[in-house]
Amino acid sequence: MSAVALTTSKLRIDERQVGDVTVFDLTGEITLDDEDLAYRKKVHALIDAGQHKVLLNLAGVTRVDSAGVGMLVAKLKTVREKSGDIKLVNMTNRSARLFGVMKILLVFESFDDEATAAKSFAVSVL
Repeated sequence: MSAVALTTSKLRIDERQVGDVTVFDLTGEITLDDEDLAYRKKVHALIDAGQHKVLLNLAGVTRVDSAGVGMLVAKLKTVREKSGDIKLVNMTNRSARLFGVMKILLVFESFDDEATAAKSFAVSVL
């Protein structure tokens, strides 16, 4: 299992594969600024490479702002246009509250454990 890391001043993204699912282990803040556009570029590179199953591990996320949520939703739309999906796993209580208030969990599937989340891609019908 190879891992690729990308670090900005606020967000670290470790990328790894679990079967045919790409997992991004996110640590830090999900915000929208010039440095964090790297996340967008990583998702576009995956799509261009034909990888449309993305799992965001949010266990290490300390902060999410509304612009960061908007960025996640925009990337979800992009991936779904290619018949793929982005799913969430290991949300912190703080992230879960914010996503609940913003109704984000109506558009993202969320899981408590990575194994269940990864397996869910095999049965997803979009």
